[in-house]
Amino acid sequence: MLYVLVLTVFILIGVIVFLLYQVHIKNHYYQYKADKMDAMEADYEEQIQKLQTTVEELNKTAFTHTVTKIGNIDYFIDRCAALFHRYPLSEFVMVGFSISNMGKINQIFGPSEGDKVMIYTADILRFSVPNNAVYAHVNSNLFGILFRDVTEDAILKSIDEITQKLANYSPTFAVTASFGIYPVNQKNSSDSLMDIMNCTLLAQKAITDPKHQNYAYFTEALNDTYNKNRQMSQEMEEALEQNKFIVYLQPMVDLHSYQIVSAEALVRWDYPGKGILSPYAFLPLFESSSLIQKLDYYMWEECCKLIRRWMDNKMTPVPIAMNISPIHLQSPAFIDKLEQLTKAYLIPKEFIILELPERGVANASREVAEIIGQLKAHGFLLCIDNFGSVHSPLNLLKDFPIERIKLDRSFLNQNCNSDEGLTILRYLIAMAKELNLTVITEGVESLDQANFLTDIGCDIAQGYFFAKPLTVRAFDQLNKSMLRTLYRPSEYYPTFEDFEKDVDILTQMMQRVG
Repeated sequence: MLYVLVLTVFILIGVIVFLLYQVHIKNHYYQYKADKMDAMEADYEEQIQKLQTTVEELNKTAFTHTVTKIGNIDYFIDRCAALFHRYPLSEFVMVGFSISNMGKINQIFGPSEGDKVMIYTADILRFSVPNNAVYAHVNSNLFGILFRDVTEDAILKSIDEITQKLANYSPTFAVTASFGIYPVNQKNSSDSLMDIMNCTLLAQKAITDPKHQNYAYFTEALNDTYNKNRQMSQEMEEALEQNKFIVYLQPMVDLHSYQIVSAEALVRWDYPGKGILSPYAFLPLFESSSLIQKLDYYMWEECCKLIRRWMDNKMTPVPIAMNISPIHLQSPAFIDKLEQLTKAYLIPKEFIILELPERGVANASREVAEIIGQLKAHGFLLCIDNFGSVHSPLNLLKDFPIERIKLDRSFLNQNCNSDEGLTILRYLIAMAKELNLTVITEGVESLDQANFLTDIGCDIAQGYFFAKPLTVRAFDQLNKSMLRTLYRPSEYYPTFEDFEKDVDILTQMMQRVG
């Protein structure tokens, strides 16, 4: 009996020891798990913190301009939207400003100096803009400032402060800016931030005398203009597809044979409800955007089609002078387009003259000079257009591989009314002839001008005295008539009395045909 009792006690002790051991094992296991979980939690928290830091850095990068290191367009949109939402009863005024002479700074001193000007401008904003305003570097040459509940005097004071600090940038050259001011109407929720910024840009263009006043307010009149321009821009793509842009040709007449030797292609828009629009009604809008590239491509192809039609119909084609907008000279990509067109329509390049605008090549950068060299290497005939419209440095005549210069109408008008001006014209043409350049003068509107240009050796004239820009059909009729009735042996130089009589006969004939 005692034996059984002792055995039972030992068994109970063994069970208790075993249970205590199992509890110890479990506690150790659970502690291990708990330590493991704590380590994993700490690791997860560290990873989450790193991810949050990465996200913050990415957001900062996404909202920061790469050059100036201040807020970019995305930052500006986000901050302005937040302010409009948070302060629905506040009065906001948007000021957009651009460095007016940034193009010249980049051209003369290089893009790196242009970047320094941008950085300097950003630093000005950091210290000049009040705390209740938000600012950003919106794009390459546009800064924006959104003022909240600030008086007009305070805004003008900020503009003046920025202007003065920009003027102090360098003793070598001045940095100037143009400011557009737009009072934001929060009730008109359809205006996006980019619409608002476009309004400030439009206001900048309304500045007439920047030295006297370098800011302008956006007005309802400008708003009407802006809406019309926006509507016209939207209609352009459709107009191109429907061939609503029409090629007009203005004859260029040889001053010795009185024959049409070439023609300048000029664009007109057959606008629904308004008839044929002059380029002055829409080109300024297109030149302020990339739309001008599409229009140029369209016009170039229409000219190639026309030359091809002349050739297919056994008509002797005349060279067509096609305008090259300044924006093309920023990249050589357009040369491939010209090559594709000439190959597609099998056009000999002798029938294409590329008119390069004087304002696009004066003080040209190395890149522009290389593009002009490539045009020459591709076999295109080159002409400096509007020579004399700005300042026309004479090195244009020797530094670029051009065959022609076209004297601007303003240059002719300014210099044909004085002995000094006539002397300038005479020696300029003589110098061009020494350089084997063909000289064209546009804007010839009188017999006296034509006679004088003939006397001093000008080769070709263009202007209303000979013909206004014509439809292709009218141009073909005039060209045939002049070849038939105005041709004279090379040793005989007709008088303008002869010319006037023949034109009168031609006019009567065309009226009968009509």
